[in-house]
Amino acid sequence: MPPAGDSPYLVRAADAPLTPFSPTLKVAEANFPGFGIALRYQERAPGGPPSDWCETGHSIFILSGRIRYQFPDHTVEAGPGDMLHIPAGHEHRHKPSVIGDEPVRYVLTEFG
Repeated sequence: MPPAGDSPYLVRAADAPLTPFSPTLKVAEANFPGFGIALRYQERAPGGPPSDWCETGHSIFILSGRIRYQFPDHTVEAGPGDMLHIPAGHEHRHKPSVIGDEPVRYVLTEFG
């Protein structure tokens, strides 16, 4: 049995730097080669310009703060302990925004 660090199923979160992606978004990303997904920890601060429409698929677990996802036909709000699954594609496009003054912290998978 290989040591835990040699497993293709394990990424040490502490080894993934929290990198500014925009003025209001920091991302730590772990890629799993051959699986077709990325696993991310994200911190999104309130304020800043509105996000563009995103058509990428995500499964999301909210750790803290509150987030709103705008879809073409409705809006959903989520907070700590909530999970969302957004399929990929134009019909599922969405725009995230922070609710309130507290940053939102969440973990998501990203897939095409």
